[in-house]
Amino acid sequence: MDTKIFEDYQKQVADWQKKFFDTWMESMPSGKIDFQENFEKTLKFQEEAVKNYLEAQEKASKMMLDSQKEFWKNYFETMRKTPVANFN
Repeated sequence: MDTKIFEDYQKQVADWQKKFFDTWMESMPSGKIDFQENFEKTLKFQEEAVKNYLEAQEKASKMMLDSQKEFWKNYFETMRKTPVANFN
């Protein structure tokens, strides 16, 4: 089984965590609090996180489906090559 998808997912999680903490640190008060800007940054981060999560799920689902297709293709090819006993 190809583990690249899971490695990519782990990398995305690490990237999300970094973005989360960067956004959080940027939103810390520095004398002036701009709630609208902080809200927009948070919303944009959430949107990006959901988008990346869904893309990872799509890739994982495709990988699993492709694996099942290959398994069944190989199964039927093998069964066709297997000699059948003649009971006549």
